[in-house]
Amino acid sequence: MGISSCLIARSRGRVSCTRIFRAKSKRGSGKERKVFMASEQKAPAVRPVTVVKFAGAVIATLIGSGFASGQEAMQFFAAYGTNGIIGCVIAILLFAGMSGVLLGYGFKHKGASDFSAFRYFCGKYLGTFLEWFTILFCFLVGIIMVSGAGATLNQYFGVPQIVGSGLMAAIVLLSALFGLKRIVDILGSIGPVTIAFLIILAVYTLVVHGGGLADANAAVEAAGDGVGSGSAWFALGAFMYVAYNILAGVPFMSEMGTGARSRKEAVLGGALGGAALGVCALLLNLALLSVFGEAVQYEVPVLFLAQQISPVVGLLFAVILLAEIYNTAVPMVWTVANQFVDEKQDKRKYQFLIALLCAVIFMGGQLPFGMLVNLIYPFVGYFGALFIVVVIVQMIRWRIDRARGITR
Repeated sequence: MGISSCLIARSRGRVSCTRIFRAKSKRGSGKERKVFMASEQKAPAVRPVTVVKFAGAVIATLIGSGFASGQEAMQFFAAYGTNGIIGCVIAILLFAGMSGVLLGYGFKHKGASDFSAFRYFCGKYLGTFLEWFTILFCFLVGIIMVSGAGATLNQYFGVPQIVGSGLMAAIVLLSALFGLKRIVDILGSIGPVTIAFLIILAVYTLVVHGGGLADANAAVEAAGDGVGSGSAWFALGAFMYVAYNILAGVPFMSEMGTGARSRKEAVLGGALGGAALGVCALLLNLALLSVFGEAVQYEVPVLFLAQQISPVVGLLFAVILLAEIYNTAVPMVWTVANQFVDEKQDKRKYQFLIALLCAVIFMGGQLPFGMLVNLIYPFVGYFGALFIVVVIVQMIRWRIDRARGITR
């Protein structure tokens, strides 16, 4: 899960052009409808550069240290053996579809006074619950990030887990207290670098160790009680993986769609970004399967892949991963704190809450990184799965209504 995914989009207080049309169309003239339809037919041409930018932003939103570390690919795909490859294909389709839907919603409702994809698709009560649940998820992600920092520093530098996680918690605390948004903005550009690095690592590993894919299932079976010990559940693993990532990305991706010139542009950008992330997960999964027997022993599997190339590459990736962790953790703390206290109205109370959050995150971060990923992400995935199912059902319902001439 990526850095900006939980920066909750706020309502902007403007009246929705779509809603105005709906209100008029119930009692308006046929002339009004014709004018609206004509304006729809003159939709601006799709800008390829903008589509690519949207795709990159989607990737940056959904990627995080869990993905970059390889733990997500290990737990949700590689642990199911070669069936996990089919799981990756399912994830590609789901990521592309949901990302396109969310950006499309953002474009269509960018003038709405009540801008919330959760409430739009799920209704007032379930939608509001999911909004608040996403805040809880942000807090849990903060714990995972701190644990991930401890695991990374321990695996590469031999630093004790408590020291590494404590150092990251302290840096997050200082950044959150002093509002060092500029640092986060600078490090935000590391997303594309991380993706490129992961692709290079995956391709290199496959070139050198690709023959290990033939023994992947045997290696997974020998590893024992992983999350994917029942290989027949690979489809559910893929669905849950997409579910928790999408849930956290809903606010930011729907907000992203407001910057599109047309609905087609928004949908294409979202679909391309979601599919690209899924393809990267596929490559990473194949690489981990080719060396599964060794990679499964590490809390940070991709760091192991980097170290296999050279110690220098391993060090470089460790730095990139730590930057990703910081880049994810700080916005998580900001998001949770800002939901309860306005920094401008009560700065002292805000700082106390920041300090309290970081203390709890540090304590939770002493738990093993792999265990947290295996425990928290599937738990959140159940609610993400509910959201995806509701969206699919609503899309089918609305399509049927349109076929009957009922507009919504």
